[in-house]
Amino acid sequence: MSLLEELKRRNVFRVAIAYVILCWLMAQVAALLLDTFGAPDWVLKSLLAMLLIGFPFAVFFAWAFELTPEGIKKEKDVDRTQSITAHTGRKLDFAIIAILVLALGYFAWDKFLNRADTASVGTTAAAGADEKPAAPGLPTPGLPTDKSIAVLPFENRSKQEDDEYFAAGIHDDLLTQLAQIASLRVISRTSVGQFKNTTLPIRDIAQQLNVATVLEGGVQRAGSQVRINLQLIDAATDTHLWAQTFDRELSATNVFAIQSEIASAVTAALRATLSPAEKSRIASAPTESMAALEEYFKGRAELDQRTQPALESARLRFEHARTIDAEFALALAGEAQAILLLSDDVSSYGNLPVGETITLARPLLARALQVAPEDPHVLAVNGLLAHSAFDFTKAIDFYRRSLALNPSSGEVLNWLRLALFATGDYRGSLDVSARMADVDPLSMVVLYNTIGDRSTVDEAISPATEALLQRLSQLNASWGLSARADVAQQLGTIPDAARLYYLSLEADPGRSANRATLADLLLRLGLEAEGLAVDPTLAVNAAFFEGRWDEAVASAQEYLALNPGQPVAMGQLLNALMWAGQDDAAFALAQQLWANLGQNPFSVDPWIESMAWVAHQSGHPQEAALYREALAKVVQERKAAGLNDNYSILKEAQLVALDGREDAAIAAFGRAIDRGARWTFLGQYPEFATLQDNPGFQAQVSRLRDLMDQERKEIVTMLCGPDSVLAHPTPAPETCGKKGDGAN
Repeated sequence: MSLLEELKRRNVFRVAIAYVILCWLMAQVAALLLDTFGAPDWVLKSLLAMLLIGFPFAVFFAWAFELTPEGIKKEKDVDRTQSITAHTGRKLDFAIIAILVLALGYFAWDKFLNRADTASVGTTAAAGADEKPAAPGLPTPGLPTDKSIAVLPFENRSKQEDDEYFAAGIHDDLLTQLAQIASLRVISRTSVGQFKNTTLPIRDIAQQLNVATVLEGGVQRAGSQVRINLQLIDAATDTHLWAQTFDRELSATNVFAIQSEIASAVTAALRATLSPAEKSRIASAPTESMAALEEYFKGRAELDQRTQPALESARLRFEHARTIDAEFALALAGEAQAILLLSDDVSSYGNLPVGETITLARPLLARALQVAPEDPHVLAVNGLLAHSAFDFTKAIDFYRRSLALNPSSGEVLNWLRLALFATGDYRGSLDVSARMADVDPLSMVVLYNTIGDRSTVDEAISPATEALLQRLSQLNASWGLSARADVAQQLGTIPDAARLYYLSLEADPGRSANRATLADLLLRLGLEAEGLAVDPTLAVNAAFFEGRWDEAVASAQEYLALNPGQPVAMGQLLNALMWAGQDDAAFALAQQLWANLGQNPFSVDPWIESMAWVAHQSGHPQEAALYREALAKVVQERKAAGLNDNYSILKEAQLVALDGREDAAIAAFGRAIDRGARWTFLGQYPEFATLQDNPGFQAQVSRLRDLMDQERKEIVTMLCGPDSVLAHPTPAPETCGKKGDGAN
């Protein structure tokens, strides 16, 4: 008898097959149970090792021994005529079939039922959590096939809720690591953050984010140990491409080492390339201090909240972190960013003078850049510093260097968009705006700004803009209402804009930017008491729009004293002095602005027409011509980019009026009114002095006056009438007390 036939007779093959299938099934069940009970990795590894070691013993046992009616005997001691190996073989066949059925049943449960019920291990929410609806306007017919990935927020599996910031910090750092790999397309964290605790299936998430793969998992911290388990899922097939659990002693070095290993493993699983420079970057550890890292994680969570109290707390946490580790570049940059965001600039969240924040942030960022010259966040915040100081060219350079390392940052793309606009690259700014929605499709800031940019070009709400508006509204009702209000204002439907702003403010009373926008609109319409009731901090605007020029000059001088040399403060005083008739003093400021901002027409864009006028009025024809040419360049570039907002159109009207082209000036003035230009003294702009006796111009001024009267009445009725737009009406007493304005 041949060896092969003897192996078959002794059931060695059957035993081997049964052993392998049984071991696979045991390993799957053990992995599920051990993970459920939080057992360390070594337990499963030890079990697998024991099963592997047992295989040759099982095969040897099947060869050397035989099961007989009298019990187990050595094969050589069994009479071949009495052997029951054939009967034993049939039993083994039935056993193999039974084990196969169990294995297939487990596979089907894990593949279909378990995935359908929980969507995924890392995205299971608490019982009763609401499911978020799919956002409209996103790609639905299939999924991309590129090397794209969304890293979902990690589940905090620790017993302490305070560890939530730790899981968020690990997630944020890993996402940044992956974003620095050029061969991957990574969705920004602000968009993936919308899926924290979601119950949506992986495929639906991937469709909304337009990615091929999704990485999910959890972080568990227990004493001096940390466990991170992750799984990379192919969204189209809902299959695991890679999964691993990391159990390490809790230290900053180990945290960053794990992130580096994960980034490398994900890259390999997606068959992407990892260059030596990228490998070196993701392997670096910015600090070896766990205490500093924890303070940094807490500070970053607060920084993201973008409120004054949270930013002040974040600033202190970053300061503490860099006190623990003076070489912690990310903490240095984080502190500087918090300080810059606490300025009293209209786009910031605090009340520190801009000049003071620049002075405080500069040494922190200089040191951070010394320590980590190639860190994308350090580069980006250095750009923000230059941006705050009106050095837009330098800011753009820093932003581009940051984006070259981390192209998936919607935040930095937004900053780049603003800086490009400030240099007159309006088309480039609009292109970046469109790109932001690709890398950060569910960021409220990105959607809001993209909608705003579209509204400066479009004549009406396009289907694409409407899709973005609906998507933003689903993410946040207040932001969606505010964006619709901005669009309504750009289209000249002012009462609709006011109504939407009020509704937005009721939905989220804490949104200071929305409050200031509404108050400014009311002040421009002449509803001073109501505007100041909405936002009392805009007293300077009120004085300006009501023509109290001496008061406006005094307030502007006070602001400039707090922000010496700051362009916005200088420009505000220049305009106030011009309207107050102090042309010589205004011209002196115009010269300073021109020199301080590098004689760049686009840097002085907000004040260039005033500069041209005061130069003319104060007897400086050479400078007047210079500033007029700068204004012409601004108008030309805005038109070339297709900008059609009232600000751009009004600049065109002022330019052609200065040139004596009355018909063109009147036509542009009328278009600016159609696009929502509203304030009480618009027709008295100095540049329109030569048009005051023109009947066509006066007809437009009368139309503006009539429009504003009607719009005021509609807004007062909206606030004071029986169907008030406010759930709990609290308008200023003067608002509802004016006769003839729709009051009761």
